[in-house]
Amino acid sequence: MISYLGILQGPLGGHLLGAEGLMPGEKPQALLNTLQRLVNDIPAGSHSATAKDRSVLIALMGDIGAILSDTTTGIERTKEQNQQLRKWIPRLLGLAHPAAESMAATTELGGSGTIGPTKKQERIKPPNEQPPRTGIHNLGRQADDLLGIAQSQRLLPSRWDVAQLKTERVNTTDEPLVAHMSGTQAETLAVWDMLRGEQKPFTQVMDTFREQSSNTNDPMAYLPPRERDARYARAAGTAAFLISNGYHSAVEVLGGTLAYTGQDGQSAVGSRQDIAHLCGQGAATALVCELLNSQSSSRY
Repeated sequence: MISYLGILQGPLGGHLLGAEGLMPGEKPQALLNTLQRLVNDIPAGSHSATAKDRSVLIALMGDIGAILSDTTTGIERTKEQNQQLRKWIPRLLGLAHPAAESMAATTELGGSGTIGPTKKQERIKPPNEQPPRTGIHNLGRQADDLLGIAQSQRLLPSRWDVAQLKTERVNTTDEPLVAHMSGTQAETLAVWDMLRGEQKPFTQVMDTFREQSSNTNDPMAYLPPRERDARYARAAGTAAFLISNGYHSAVEVLGGTLAYTGQDGQSAVGSRQDIAHLCGQGAATALVCELLNSQSSSRY
């Protein structure tokens, strides 16, 4: 797809190739090379794709989701470039369903305004020096050392504006907080689902569960085991990406993870709170760790 965008290749990769991206200062061709390594790495681990390559792919899906949702910030793109990207991306991806409608439904269910209703009031991003960081609160290197992660499978440091959250929220939440509740996860998963041809990206399980008058407590009971596991894997992949790069913590991705798997955590906390009010004393980390462990391969 990217090779067909012509002069829009740079604007599409504006975040990835920019100062706060995973490929700062690189050219669009480097992104194409990364994607080709991933294509050659099917099945996973058969060739030379790295942890950074996989991280770049997930980041690209998130960037596409932000473009289609018109939520991109901090990127030097003109209004016309954004409009052209929103026009051409669905065509080049061959999406079976209107992207604008899909992203609107995604935002309503898993956008930061839904799962983090007080985010704008409780978070600011003042300009800062943007030193290179790895992992949550820059503890990624120590975590990799403790886990014995091979250097070839470690994520490289990246730079971004550190968010400042209200002291009250931090003091009343045992879980680490980084940037408040993540709407990026929903946008990323929606694009992932679009690429798979799903009719209702991101919202399918929740929509189906709400439509069925079933007494089951398992929203994904109707899915075949293989598809259930695949959906958990996609949720785990996006959560792992955001956590390992240090963009969000476990409690900040739990809301999106629950929504994607058909569990309406927001209804339990109300319209003025978020999942951290319910699970921010350790439950979020336990739940997300369980998900990541269940979807991890011993090969890595």
